[in-house]
Amino acid sequence: MLDVSVPPPQTVSSGPFAGHTALSLRERLYAPLKILTLVQALDEFGVCSERALAGTGLSSAQIDDPATRTSVQQLLTVGRNAVRLCPAPELGLRVGQRLHISCYGLYGYAMLCTATMREGFEMSMRYHALGTPVMPVRRSEDGGTAVWHLPTHDELALLALTPEQYRFFLDVQFAGHVTLITDVMGPWCRPVEALYAMPAPAHADDVARTLGCPVTFGHTRNELHYPREWLDRAPQMANPITAAQMSETCERLLSQIAWQAGLTRRVYEELTRIPGRFPGIEDVASSLCMTSRTLRRRLSDEGTSFSELLSSVRHALALDYLGSTSLSLEDIAAALDFSDANSFRHAFKRWTGKSPLEVRR
Repeated sequence: MLDVSVPPPQTVSSGPFAGHTALSLRERLYAPLKILTLVQALDEFGVCSERALAGTGLSSAQIDDPATRTSVQQLLTVGRNAVRLCPAPELGLRVGQRLHISCYGLYGYAMLCTATMREGFEMSMRYHALGTPVMPVRRSEDGGTAVWHLPTHDELALLALTPEQYRFFLDVQFAGHVTLITDVMGPWCRPVEALYAMPAPAHADDVARTLGCPVTFGHTRNELHYPREWLDRAPQMANPITAAQMSETCERLLSQIAWQAGLTRRVYEELTRIPGRFPGIEDVASSLCMTSRTLRRRLSDEGTSFSELLSSVRHALALDYLGSTSLSLEDIAAALDFSDANSFRHAFKRWTGKSPLEVRR
């Protein structure tokens, strides 16, 4: 049986792309810059904003308002709507080409002013959380190559993306990265190679044209390669004084994000406080010195609910137990407070579209 003295994970998964939590996806912390860009791209394909925003709780007026704060989950919902409503396979590439430096707010301006391409890459990693990040990224330098690494489908299990949705967001990420770097460095600065961890799609030629480099499909990893020697070149608008000022501003914005997470985070902490036991809403409300009615209302104001948070916690824990332990499905079901393994299987299939054994394999 499960040793419930082991604390539950605070992140979704282990490995190089860990970072998203079940909670972080729902926190409304970001200006609607990327959602607005996606809605505008869909409009060009004949999809109206109301249909694009279905299920997000956002209106056209709100995504035009700089005071609006949105979540990664809302961006994911718009992306899922895009895949469902627009059959064009190149849609993700077109969205990525629209994600110019101005779509990243002060974070983008900070990259524009750095002294070298290497400093721009480092800044993009340091402040990645400011850009409504769907995909965790990392970079490395290997011999004469600078490499950007993007997660595979399996490494984004928490997002429960279908293969079509994953391909869309991967195209957005690849094309958006190239757009951002050419905005900073100039049109000459294209990757020398791209690797896709998926079979060649119908729009493979369009992928190569958009990225401006040879593309290898069916690889084991997703990567963009640049010559390492380019890292010492200066961006078009390099200004070290402004870069330092913008870095300080981005640090403050990161601090604000850390503190803006409100009641949602406190409920999440209550749900993960005691491994193997999930308190009910009355117990959580009592711990937070409020009534359950007030708790429900305030969570609704933050765009979530107690049942959604509980489901997210159980989902994240299930992924961690399947990936990092040899516990049986019966033990995992008990640890997650399911009545039996069959109930757990049904819930897991609903969360991910896969069976627990498929994910474990």
